[in-house]
Amino acid sequence: MENKGKGRKIGLGVIAGLASLSVLIGGVFDSSMDLLEEIPQDPGTAEAAKELSKDTLKKSGLIHRVKASVRNLIYKVPVKLRVVLFLPLWLLGNTILIAAEFLYKTLLAPIGSLILGFILQTLLLLGIAGLCIKIMFPDLPWSKIFNRKMILLVIAGSVFMSACDFVMPMIWEKYPLYRRLSKLITGLIVLLIILKPFIRKKLKNRISYEVRCNGETFELN
Repeated sequence: MENKGKGRKIGLGVIAGLASLSVLIGGVFDSSMDLLEEIPQDPGTAEAAKELSKDTLKKSGLIHRVKASVRNLIYKVPVKLRVVLFLPLWLLGNTILIAAEFLYKTLLAPIGSLILGFILQTLLLLGIAGLCIKIMFPDLPWSKIFNRKMILLVIAGSVFMSACDFVMPMIWEKYPLYRRLSKLITGLIVLLIILKPFIRKKLKNRISYEVRCNGETFELN
C-alpha cells in the first residue's frame, strides 16, 4: 500500500511537472513555427541579434528575461530534437492556455465581477447604516453598532438588492435604463428596514442606554 501511495505521488508530480513545463513553453512561443525556427547562421546577423537581445532584456522585466532565457536554451537544441521533445509539450501547453483563457472569459471573470460588486455594495450599505446610527446616537460605540446582528442584516439586505437586480430585467424590459435609480430606491428601502428600530426609538424617546468607562453597553427596550 505504501509503495502504491508513493507511486501515485510520483506520478502526480511527473504530470504536474510536464503540465507546468508545457504551459511555460506554450507561453514562450507564440506558434509552432516560432518553436521550430532556425537560429541565424550569418555571424553578423547573429551578433546583431545578440546585441538586440541584450538591449531588449535591459528594458524588459523579469518575465521577459525568463522567457528569453528559455527561448535561448531551447534554440540551442537541434530542430529535429525540438520536434520530438518540445513540439508535443507546446501543443499541450497551448491547449491548456486556450482552455484557461476561455474559462476565465466565460465563467471566472463574470463571477469575479459579481462577487466584487456584491462586496463593495455590502460595505457601502454597512458604512451608511453605521454612520446614520452614529449620528442618531453619538454615545453609542462603534463596536456596538457593528455587532453580529447588524452585519447579518446588512448582508441579507445586500443579497436582497442583488436578487432584485438579477430578477428585474426578466420582468421589466426597460429596467437597464432605470437600473441606477432602481438600485438607489431598493437601497433606501433596505436602509430604512435596518434603521427602523433605531428611528422608532429615537422618535418616541424610549431609548435606554448605559455608558461605562471600560465596557459600554447599549440596549433597545
